Amino acid sequence: MAEFTTEGGGIHPGKPIIWPTGKPTSSAPVNPAEQAQTSGGVRGVPARPAAKPEETSPVQPTQPSTTPAAAAKVAPSVVRALTVEDIRSHLLNNQINPTDFNTKLASLMLRSGVEISRTNFVKILSMLQGTNMSQPMQEAAVLLLMKGIDSPQAVKVLGQYFAENPGLASQMIGVQESMANLTTALGMSKGLLEPTLIAQLNGLLAQFDSNLKNLTEKFSGDKISDRQNLVNDVRALKSLLQGVQEKSPNANSAEAQVLSSSLSEMQGKLDGVMQNLLSQAILSQPGRQEANYIYHEIPNSMTTPPKNFEIVIKRDGEGKDSQVDPSNTQIVMSMETTNIGKMVLSMYIKDNKVYVVFVFSEKDYGEEARASIAKEFGDLQQKLAKLNYMVTGYQVKVDPALCSIRPYLIPMISKLEDILKRIDIEA
Repeated sequence: MAEFTTEGGGIHPGKPIIWPTGKPTSSAPVNPAEQAQTSGGVRGVPARPAAKPEETSPVQPTQPSTTPAAAAKVAPSVVRALTVEDIRSHLLNNQINPTDFNTKLASLMLRSGVEISRTNFVKILSMLQGTNMSQPMQEAAVLLLMKGIDSPQAVKVLGQYFAENPGLASQMIGVQESMANLTTALGMSKGLLEPTLIAQLNGLLAQFDSNLKNLTEKFSGDKISDRQNLVNDVRALKSLLQGVQEKSPNANSAEAQVLSSSLSEMQGKLDGVMQNLLSQAILSQPGRQEANYIYHEIPNSMTTPPKNFEIVIKRDGEGKDSQVDPSNTQIVMSMETTNIGKMVLSMYIKDNKVYVVFVFSEKDYGEEARASIAKEFGDLQQKLAKLNYMVTGYQVKVDPALCSIRPYLIPMISKLEDILKRIDIEA
């Protein structure tokens, strides 16, 4: 990524910020709660400690002079955290109005390792047009930029998913309940619709219900085409129901009102599922290495009622030609369990050796969780051994910030207050 400079220096996403000239200012530092984000990049190996500024600085230290006078001119350096005023100054230098909104958006770009250039800013703002400009919409726009996608419609779909997604499991339950209501309404609609049409609709609903029950089997590994097929099925069924509703007689009878209400309800439920599946497909698009993964959200049939089960699989490399390397990758699974609450399991795979990390929130980690891990870990070792993987060990973390799949979908730089620094040279 090309370096760009301001009057005070340059900002390198994901690297220390080097400011070779100028004195410290009195501006307030960026709120650490906003800047210090837990690492969300899905890595092939566990995250490494942040490099020290002097290890990555492109500025070469001046060779000391052999004369005392020259040595006396060497100025000490002062390192301090990047400030809001630093970001605003950089925006001004790029001819971007440093409003509160633009400053916060620039901070989000920095935390995601995205270059704050005028070109990137214009792309993000263009994608945000027509949205409510909320934090989820901004996160969606920045993530899409990292994936090389320039689509306002995709921002709306993904931003709504980040903000409102109730989980595919509950959405599927809602669809099945709506199908049951529609089936009942169709049984009451004799005289309102052709008997042949009613029979065909009942057959289609039964087939669609069967497809939903087989959802966990259809969505496995890298079979993105199965998800696309389901999106097409949902879209086709919704269009059919719209056509039926348009041709239904506009009667005031109770039967007609029940049928119309059931058709509308079913279309709304299908639209929710379709938006969820489209969001998964968008998230699974290739992009920059830190945002290059395959994502699936499926109902977990091992719980009653089914709860959400999310999977992130890291691709190797960048761009459209990147693939999953089964011997060197990271797999993250987030699951809601019946007995021990929510858990995130992260498997680091290197040369077919697997290291497992279990992550819990503080409220979910206790004796029952410890006993469950001890019991299941042996089974996991045996299952992976049959696939030629050797489990080298595991650890348990209690970390509310990482007890969610979101940090892996929206990668953030770890410990930004340590990475983004300003180095001032005293006069």
